[in-house]
Formats: sequence, structure tokens, C-alpha cells
Amino acid sequence: MTLVVAFARALLGLLTAFGAGVAMSRAFTGGLTRREKAAWSLSTGLLVQALCLLVLLALRVTPRALNLLCLEAVVAGAVLMFGRRQAGVGVREESLKVSGWVRAFVVGLAVLAVIAWLVFLVGALSDAMWATDFIAFWGYKGKVIFLSSGVPRRLFEDPALYFAHREYPLLVPVSLAALASFVGEWNDQALAILYPACALATLLALSGFLERRVSRLAGAVAAALASLCFFLYRPGNAGTAEVPFALGLVLVCCAAADAMRPEAGTNAANVARLAVAGLFCACLKQEGTLFAFLVAAAMWWSLRRAPARRRRLGVAALVIPPSLHWAALYLLRGNQTRRDFDMTLFEPRRWLDLPPLIALVLGRMLGTEARQSAVALAAIAAYLFMTRRGILDPFIPVFAAQLACYAVAFSVSSFDPMYAVDGAFRRIVMTLFPAFALVLGARVGTFGAAYRVPEWDHQSSEPEAIPDAGESSSLFSRRAGGPHGAGMTGKIRKWIAS
Repeated sequence: MTLVVAFARALLGLLTAFGAGVAMSRAFTGGLTRREKAAWSLSTGLLVQALCLLVLLALRVTPRALNLLCLEAVVAGAVLMFGRRQAGVGVREESLKVSGWVRAFVVGLAVLAVIAWLVFLVGALSDAMWATDFIAFWGYKGKVIFLSSGVPRRLFEDPALYFAHREYPLLVPVSLAALASFVGEWNDQALAILYPACALATLLALSGFLERRVSRLAGAVAAALASLCFFLYRPGNAGTAEVPFALGLVLVCCAAADAMRPEAGTNAANVARLAVAGLFCACLKQEGTLFAFLVAAAMWWSLRRAPARRRRLGVAALVIPPSLHWAALYLLRGNQTRRDFDMTLFEPRRWLDLPPLIALVLGRMLGTEARQSAVALAAIAAYLFMTRRGILDPFIPVFAAQLACYAVAFSVSSFDPMYAVDGAFRRIVMTLFPAFALVLGARVGTFGAAYRVPEWDHQSSEPEAIPDAGESSSLFSRRAGGPHGAGMTGKIRKWIAS
């Protein structure tokens, strides 16, 4: 089989998953932009395709392209026939007027994002996937599942396979095995097409969401920032879970931000998106479950003045699917010994050993990784200081808590904590950047604009009407706070004027 044919078949498998995702996500993506719908369709389709493959394996049917295609078509047809479309958070009725220079700047940022994505596309597809993590566990598990037409128990029970991280979720290996079923063979180069597709979906979700909620400029800025994260979108990450995981984090933040919108209420579409995003994120990496739980906690706090039913429903939608996934994985693999972590450090007799280790890890992070990125971190800090609060700001503590959990995990590593920091910290932190770009982009449309947390009247089930944080499309808007704007930027303008 030629490489062109292998790529064509892998692309067919990806388009099949996308088509099934379109049918499945149609029920809960009403009112979103087309770019957002495309991102949700891909993520939902990957879940559907993985589930169809597992069904065929459970029935002891050898997965082939025709079998998977028929089963996914049956699922999509059943959803289209019996499913009911739910209206979600709507798109703006009319586009905000922007000046010519802003429109030109948006086009330039879009071109920059496309060029950066094309660079990643060419790099990812120009060679077979060679990352260590791909060879050791993500690709290894996928190849075993494909060649054995099943999920062998030895993947979880064989002591010789400790290196394969038996406790890791299986969505990436199963997705690679599903695409290999369409190809007809295990082709390390053709299967890499999954990663540029996930990167493109991430950029589409960023730009589409922020254009709908804030402004077109905000979406373009976030997409351009994420596309330039070359440490994430590089050929070395093809074959790992980092690129799809970044998509999952973005979708969780987008779904949670829509659910926290004052007029969202208990809309079924918003709840469904929370559930799908939480499940997709948890099925990719273990820390995806942690991130979903942290976002749920942020939602609970932000909606503390909302009706209790709405708060409980939103948090449950984000927490229950990852919990069920963990339970199902536990039943499949059983209790796994944590070889990577020294859990005895959490015992009372060793509590005094923890602070020095945590201090050592934090010193390494600040002394090496943070110092190398000092200019970028300083620019982000200055930007956050100068701009007004955005609609995604309630999630800033989530990213801080995630980083704190990473620091603790490195501190209790069974191996040298310094080796863990040097080998994995930057790679896993970069997966957070596209989601953090949402926070940065959301502040573009609120630079100098008024924004406040909605106040709920406990006698009523609806919040008071307030303008959305992204109603102003001007970068230097003076909507509130006097003739010089509001907040720190307003004080600076007032000082300059005086």
C-alpha cells in the first residue's frame, strides 16, 4: 500500500468520525458558530468512533473499515431520527462594527494562525511518529489493540508492561486503532493525521467561541497565540496525548463559560456540552479528570448566588461523566500500583519530608523553566494588570491549582524529582496554554470596558440583566467609569490627560 493511499484511508476514517460527531453534537450545538460546531463535532466523533470500535471488539468482530463505517452510520442515523435539537447560547444577531484597521489586523492574525498550523501539519505528516511516549505506551497500546482485535488483559496485568503506564486512559490508543482499521494496517505516518486535525479544531474552538462571546478581534488573538505555541504543536508531540488534550481543555472552558452566562439557566444544550467536554477530557489523560473537577469547583463558586438547581446541575454534568469513566477504567484494569509516585510521603510519619521536596521542585521550576520564559511571563503579567476583568477570569485559579498539583506530583515522584521536572514539566504545562489563551483573548474585548459579576435575586430564578463582558469590540472602549474608562487603565488615562 502506498503512502498516499494510507493517508487517504486515514482521512476517510477521520471524516467518518467527524460525520458521526456532526450528527451527535447537533442536539447540543444549536446557536454556536460554525467553527465551534466543527470542534465539538470532531471531539464527539472521536468518542463515538472509539465506542463503536470497543463494541465491535466486545462482539468479537474484527474491526474493518466497512464494519466501523456501518456501525457509525447506524448511530448517526438513529440520533438524527430520534434526537431532538436543543437551543443553546445564541450567536449575536448582528455583527459588531469594527474599524478598517481592526479588520485588517484580524485578517493578519488569521493568516498567521493558518501558517503556523500548516507548519505543524507538514512537520507531523512528513515522518512516522517517533516520540518516546508514542513508542512506549500510546502507540504501543493502540498497536496491540489493532493487531489482536481486542483489549488484552496483559495490558493491565503483565508486570513486564509497567513502562506502558497501565493506568492511563485509552481514548488515544483506541482512536489510533480505529484509524488503523480504516487504513487496513498499522502505519505510523498515516495515523499522525489525527494530530493536525485536533490542532485545527482547537484553533477553531478558540476563535469561534470568543467571536461569539467577546469580539472577532479577541478570537483572532487567542487563535494566533495558541497556534504559535510551537513547544506544543511540534512534530515531537505527534503520537502523544498532548495535542488532543489541549482541545479537551479548551472545550471544557468554553462549555463552563457558557453555562455560567447569566441567561443560560438550566439549558439542556449547555449541560450536554459540559458532560461531553468533561468526558472527552478525562478519556485523554488522568489530569483531565482533575481539570474538570477544578473547573466544576470554579463554577460552583461563580454561581454561588444563582439558583441552587442550576448550580448543582452544572457541576454534576461536569463531574459525573469523568467519575463514571474512572470507575469503568478501574473495573477494566483493576487496582494499579503507583510505580511513578512514592505515596508513603503522604503518611503522617513522612509529612516532614514533603516541604523540602516541594521547595526543591518549586526552586527548579522557578530557576530553570520560569527563567527561560521570563519575558513571556512578564508580558502576560503586565497584560493581565493593564486590562479589565474578562468572562474567563474565574478560571485563572483553576490553572494555578493545576500547576500546584503538578508541583506536588513531581515532589512525590519515585524517581529523581529534578528529572521529572526537566523531562515533563514544560510539555504538560504547554497543554494548558491554548485554554489559557481564552482568558487572554477574552480581555481584548473588555480593555477599559465595564464588567461585574452578575447578581442573583434569591427571590427570582433569573439573574438581573447585565451587559455581556464582550459587548464592546473596541480595544480601548470607554463604556463606563467616566470619560477615561474604568479601573487601572482609566486611572492611567486620567493621569495622562492631567
